[in-house]
Amino acid sequence: MIKSSLEMIDAADVGGRDDPFENVDQPLKLDLSTLPPVVVSGTTLVDFSATNNPVVRSSVSLALLYATRVATVAMSKEADADEDDWLARYNQALTEIGFRVSGTSVVKSSFKKKNVALHKAIIPFLTLAFGGGAAGALIIQALKSLQEMDADSPWITLFDKSTRRFNLSEMHFAAVSSNEVETTIANAVARLNVETGGTQILFFKVTKTSADFESTTTRMTANNMLLAANEAKLQAKLVKFIDEMIAGADVG
Repeated sequence: MIKSSLEMIDAADVGGRDDPFENVDQPLKLDLSTLPPVVVSGTTLVDFSATNNPVVRSSVSLALLYATRVATVAMSKEADADEDDWLARYNQALTEIGFRVSGTSVVKSSFKKKNVALHKAIIPFLTLAFGGGAAGALIIQALKSLQEMDADSPWITLFDKSTRRFNLSEMHFAAVSSNEVETTIANAVARLNVETGGTQILFFKVTKTSADFESTTTRMTANNMLLAANEAKLQAKLVKFIDEMIAGADVG
């Protein structure tokens, strides 16, 4: 029997917080109905500027956080799990709640220049991944002006913390657009295999002669009515994590 998206959400293991006695019934600090154009959700910096639909912004933010939690908990139970296993489970979690994968591409390359600022080095990749249009434009803008921002701002701290898995840096970016019927996500994953030795990934400079770089772009679509139907169930499932793992990003 094929389970519905609501049944999959009910059955999913998203783990728990470190403090088992924390009151999880308290009101959310974050108003999901008024999310800004750029949001950090779980592991992903999301550009919503191409859609003004508050339900799309909320439901997609929750779906990405849900996939992050499902993948992280699942991989914690596997002794030999690696970053590819995590990403596969992440994408699987999204398809289980109604997203359809319409295409995936993988590119492997190397940085061969010294002292390349990471946030600048990945701009060409993201520009290509997002098609050079309006979708994703605010993420590109944020990366271009990142040096002028406060490195300790909450959204940068959250995003940097979320990138660290399996001894490498894996940054997720998503550009979201929608029409009256469906929502499309261009999800770009930038994976850097190099020792950082620092705490701020986005401000890191590649000081070695070269560093291995791998990028994956996946396009997903979902019906807007299904996203709306999933929203309340996802919020109830993730109430313990929302204030901690979803944050608006001021990109200037």
